[in-house]
Amino acid sequence: MSETWDYIIVGAGSAGCVLANRLSADGNARVLMLEAGGTDANPLIHMPKGMAKLVMNPKHTWYFPVAQPRVEGEAASEVWVRGLGLGGSSSINGMIYVRGQPEDYADWEERGATDWGWSRMKAAFRAIEDQELGDDGVRGKGGPVHISKGSYRYPVSEALVEAGVQMGLPRHTDDLNREDQEGVGYYSHNIRRGKRQSSAVVFLKPAMKRGNVRVVTGAMTDKVLFDAQKRAIAVEAIVEGKRQRFDVRGEVILSAGALMSPAILQRSGIGPGDALRAAGIETLVDSPDVGGRMRDHLGFAISYRLKGDRGINHQFYGPGLIRNVLRYYLKHDGPLATGPFEVGAFVKTSPQVDRPDAQLYLGGFTFARSEDDNFPVPLADVERRPGMTCYGQLLRLTSEGSVLVKSADPAAMPEITPNWMTTPEDRKAAIDMIRYMRRYMAQPAIAPYVEAEAFPGAEHDSDEALWELFRRLSTCGTHAVATCRMGSDNRAVLDPDLRVNGVSGLRVIDCSAMPAPVSGNTNGPAMALGWAAADRILAK
Repeated sequence: MSETWDYIIVGAGSAGCVLANRLSADGNARVLMLEAGGTDANPLIHMPKGMAKLVMNPKHTWYFPVAQPRVEGEAASEVWVRGLGLGGSSSINGMIYVRGQPEDYADWEERGATDWGWSRMKAAFRAIEDQELGDDGVRGKGGPVHISKGSYRYPVSEALVEAGVQMGLPRHTDDLNREDQEGVGYYSHNIRRGKRQSSAVVFLKPAMKRGNVRVVTGAMTDKVLFDAQKRAIAVEAIVEGKRQRFDVRGEVILSAGALMSPAILQRSGIGPGDALRAAGIETLVDSPDVGGRMRDHLGFAISYRLKGDRGINHQFYGPGLIRNVLRYYLKHDGPLATGPFEVGAFVKTSPQVDRPDAQLYLGGFTFARSEDDNFPVPLADVERRPGMTCYGQLLRLTSEGSVLVKSADPAAMPEITPNWMTTPEDRKAAIDMIRYMRRYMAQPAIAPYVEAEAFPGAEHDSDEALWELFRRLSTCGTHAVATCRMGSDNRAVLDPDLRVNGVSGLRVIDCSAMPAPVSGNTNGPAMALGWAAADRILAK
């Protein structure tokens, strides 16, 4: 006779690990975690700068090809990456800890996510945080997630902060997570004593020590099974090449992320009826917004050549890299013990916006580029010449995309259609952001360091030229939301308790449930969402 579980959680990512911990804490509920990837035993996962290698390793990374080309008539070449394995994307990301703006969560409520405003989310953030700066009424102290202030600083990074002040930004040197988000300073990271604090490390590992939690890795979830009353009764997954059924007497919770959670719902018969029929899937609930309404951040990088032996490129190759590897393992500090960018800023790209609509990532290094400037290169090796990077992300794009399965086969990747930059508002924001970034990097504090703009080059200056560069070379922010959005309207995929409409015993709790973007990196908000959702589940 097969085991039956009180909760089956699909996906050991940022939110799923929180749920496994909270829902098993009393020792009574039996919790099963199904994760498609493997363990987090690779030491590069726990070394913060190890992420540069992890995102190129298929053992730790999902690769999602994007079906839609950037330019009509050209071949599609865009690929989105997500974390695969315990911790999900929290095991391969940049560990930049950002809460977002209070207005983001007011926007959620306005879109029908009742009782998901700033007061609830602020309480969840404070509950999970162990901020080394202490509790000031905004920050949390004593929670499970250690939040460290940016401690790796050097002359170029200090100049980048000062340039933001010269742009008129408030200086938040040690803590950018203020309720009034506009400002410049050093990023906070979920890093403790030089080691990544992934959701698996912080939440899942302690839960796994309890006798009522089981984790199955290498389990590719196919679909959720339902009884005649449309109640979730089991999950089917492919484990070691064999189809297995896992029975549940309580609830199934999908936490597989903004790309895979809607795909699992669709394979389970919940989604847009026409698309399901085209994929050969019988429709259980015709829910047209499953996989739709997707929004994400979109980024663009400008690189600069530095005068003399400035910046920190030399720290990541040759003798510099050898020294820093030794330093890391002896002292757990230095450039390998922090995230990819030291300095951050939240800015208004034009006088017409009422709150920050772009996030800047700044550092005294440059990544190597492809020989073809029409093809963007993701995180990879640094250049061998001194450089500096200003990478900006647009935080509130209005264009909406979709993710749809094209087959009932769980091994087949869903079709991703971002529909990037399809509104005039988004096009204006892209051009405004590039011009803002250039003004920022032209401030007096930086002038002594800069030799020239290396890419794309100052000769590209017209609106038309900047738009052409942006639409070709901008990169996905990997912060997708809303593909299983919660709300109160008749097309919402989830109700405000994150229960899937049209069935019972099934919830979705991850970034796909967020009805609108957050202004910043999504790891912190995903963990806080999982924490607050667990409160709601346990209260009922």
